[in-house]
Amino acid sequence: MKQLATQAQIDQAIANLASDIIDDFGDKRPLFVALLRGAMPFASKLIFEITKQAPDMHPELDYMMTSTYGDGRETKTPHVLADLSPSTQIEGRTVIVLDDVLDKGVTATLIIKHLLGLGAKDVKLAVLVEKDIEREDVYHADYACFHAEPGWLVGMGMDDATTAKDGFRWLEEIRIIP
Repeated sequence: MKQLATQAQIDQAIANLASDIIDDFGDKRPLFVALLRGAMPFASKLIFEITKQAPDMHPELDYMMTSTYGDGRETKTPHVLADLSPSTQIEGRTVIVLDDVLDKGVTATLIIKHLLGLGAKDVKLAVLVEKDIEREDVYHADYACFHAEPGWLVGMGMDDATTAKDGFRWLEEIRIIP
């Protein structure tokens, strides 16, 4: 496995991303939506960093669970397994979706359409890694910490289910499996 980013590089990239989000949305209080399970390490670090840099922003975070890859590496039709909490107010708000990786964009497209259908005013996408590949619908993330060539990524929430359930998901670095 080849290393894409160390823990220190990830922490610095997330700090920079937090600054960008604060600059863009600091007084607008967007709703952050983390896609389980892959986005958890990234979302946690990002929300902590936003709070550290701008304590008065009071980021609001909710979660959704989606499934795109199942137990392998082949893309399947994505679907929502668990939606936002019923108490989450989304109507007329800007939503920033947090995900581990923007690959082919099928999950991002599904979630963006879903959230707009629930009444979100605008939906932005922030990812830890954006793969540099052509996509049909979502062309680029609004915010990305890293860019990567095609290949299977692991660590910081990204797993290799062909190795083991949650295989390599909890590495604090990002690696590429050729």
